[in-house]
Formats: sequence, C-alpha cells, structure tokens
Amino acid sequence: MKVPRTQSITNDPTVNRLAVLACCGPIAATALLGCDAATAPSTATPTATWATRTPPTGTYWQRYQGIDLPVTDQGPRRVIDPIVSGFDRNPAGAAVAAIHASVRMSVASDRDWAQVGQQMLVAGSGRDQWAILRAQISITEPVREGAPVILGYQITRYTLDAADVEIYSRHSDDSITGHRTQVVWRGDGWRLLMPERPDHATVAAVTTPPADMVILPRP
Repeated sequence: MKVPRTQSITNDPTVNRLAVLACCGPIAATALLGCDAATAPSTATPTATWATRTPPTGTYWQRYQGIDLPVTDQGPRRVIDPIVSGFDRNPAGAAVAAIHASVRMSVASDRDWAQVGQQMLVAGSGRDQWAILRAQISITEPVREGAPVILGYQITRYTLDAADVEIYSRHSDDSITGHRTQVVWRGDGWRLLMPERPDHATVAAVTTPPADMVILPRP
C-alpha cells in the first residue's frame, strides 16, 4: 500500500498489518470468492445529516481475533464466526457493518479469510486484488498485544444502497487512524466494497477524530 508522503500511518506493527490488508482490494481466484459483478451505487437522495449522526443503541462488545467489535441493536443479529450478518438498512447499521467487515477481512485466519471475502465483501476486481495479496501472507493467531481500539465513525454519505464510512481507531502507540470505507447493499445486507486499485490508500494518520464523530460507548 502506498501512503502519501505527507502522512504516515503509525509505527504500530498491528495497525500496519491491518492497513495493508484493508487497502488491498479482493482474488483473481474467482472460483474461490465468486464472480458476481458489482453494480454502481444508487444515486438516491442522501439521508439527512441528523440521521447519519444518530448513534447505534444497545452497544456492547465482542472480541474477534483479538479485536473488540461493537454489537448493537442495529446489528449484527447473526454471529457465526467468522461471518456476521443481519445489519439494519439505516446509517447506524451500515456503519457497524463497515466496522465488522473491514476488521474481519483484515485479521481473519488462514482458514477463514476466503469465507469472509465471499460473504462480507462485494464481488469484483477490488475483492480479487485483496484476495491475491491476502493469499501471500499467513495469519494463524489472534492479535495478542497492541490491538487497535475502535473509537467511533463518521458517515460522510448515505443512501439506502451505499454508505461512505470513516472508521477511527486508537493504537498502542497512541496514534489515531481514520479508515475510509464504503459499504453497499446487496440482496439482504451490507457488504464492504474494496478499492479497485490497491495503491489507493484508505488508512491515514489523523491528529484527532472529527468533533462530530459518532462515539461508540464502552463499559
């Protein structure tokens, strides 16, 4: 992954691994991940700003591969590791879906990553590129130390069919990153759309999260 020279991600090896995988896109092995083509996101009128800033309700946290992920009233309602599903078709549901998909595709084990790619990512050239790069590394254990802490998110665009979600995390070196993601509605749920070009950086260091970030509460 290429990061703009004016920005560095962090010295934290855990987030660097996540960043590389998150920015990759998804497998030329279409037999493994499927070959259904992605369609263009809807141009429907975006939801009012107040709705995109309404936080999810009933939030608690469950750990996946060493990273705590939010479970809310807006989803996921079905958790069969490594796959989760059942997110509401609203801004909060889209944001939580983006968090789960981006983390799970980044840290899924060698045994599980293909299943995550098939069921939680949008099919297409982005997913193919991600899978090619993912096949070149090995993840056999959860993150043991220095796991990132998800702070919250900001939705910059939302329609019934697509949402742009910036996910903010704090890392073991106290750095903060913003991860740009997009989810699209496919069939009966949100799926993560991977960038078509792996060199398009989607994770960057930030000084502080935006003031209007939707904060995900912790106990």
